Order: sequence, then C-alpha cells, then structure tokens
Amino acid sequence: MGSLLGFPRQFGLAAASLPYVRRLAVLAVAALVVAVPLRVATAFDGVHVLDAVGVRLGVIESGGTLDDLRVTVNVGGDSVEATHVWAVLGGSELRQRTNNGYWIPWSGDKADLVDNRFAVNDGAVVFKVADGSIAADNQGITIVVGYRTGGVLKYGMLGIVPGGGS
Repeated sequence: MGSLLGFPRQFGLAAASLPYVRRLAVLAVAALVVAVPLRVATAFDGVHVLDAVGVRLGVIESGGTLDDLRVTVNVGGDSVEATHVWAVLGGSELRQRTNNGYWIPWSGDKADLVDNRFAVNDGAVVFKVADGSIAADNQGITIVVGYRTGGVLKYGMLGIVPGGGS
C-alpha cells in the first residue's frame, strides 16, 4: 500500500481553503479523539460497534511506522451499503482512502466519500487502515472508519499520536 497518507504536501493547501465552520468541526473531532487515554500499539485489536453519532475507538502511539493497522467492526445485523476510511492530519488536512488503498485529498463532504468495498464476513467488517510508514504525516492523525446502512453513516474515530515506538 506504500506510505499511509503519502502524497505531495501541496495537497494540504486545499484544506486551508475550507470554510471556517468546517475547519472548527475538524479541530473538534481531532480534540475529541486526542482526549481519550493513550494506548501504545502496533496494531489495533478488538471488535467495535459504530454509531451514527460517532464513537471513540481509542488512541495509539506511533514512532512513524504502523504494522498492518486494521479496525474490526461488528455491524450488528446492519445491511452494509458502503465502507469508508478517512483521515484528518494535524487538525486540518483531509484525506480519504480509495478502494485500492491510496490516500487522496477529500473535500470534507461525506457524500464525496469513496466506497472502500470492504466485505462483511460473519457479521463483521475488517477495515485495513495502514501498513507502513506514516512518518511524513505523523503530526497527530485522526482516522475514521465507517459504513453506510439504510442511508445512515455509522462511524468511529481512532487517534494516532507521535511517540517513541514504531
């Protein structure tokens, strides 16, 4: 998959042009995730349940490398229409994961999210988030995984903060 969120830094300028209210919302989400107690990990374990108002999935610490970071979600019988992964870098730069594992700029509009096409197996979705270096972007990252069901987007937020381990 290459680097987690790697592409030329000039794409970060697009986020600076977002409306003031959207930037505040992004900062609020980042602050919410960072407020969760820290947990050092190289992979994120456990099965989670997402909600339409968003849930906290925890915070992990990384020295710049993530080893096969995946988030497993129990869909609780929901009929999954689409799966999504997006990220907020440093509080304002927005990116989304494509179904091929590339990270591209994102407008911040949930209607513009790309379907990652993760399959539901035994009532769960395993979201592949990253496998490799995030060193260039390791300035505090909020990863959001979610799925659409019945016209509703259910999602959860995982914080990644800079740390000594990798």
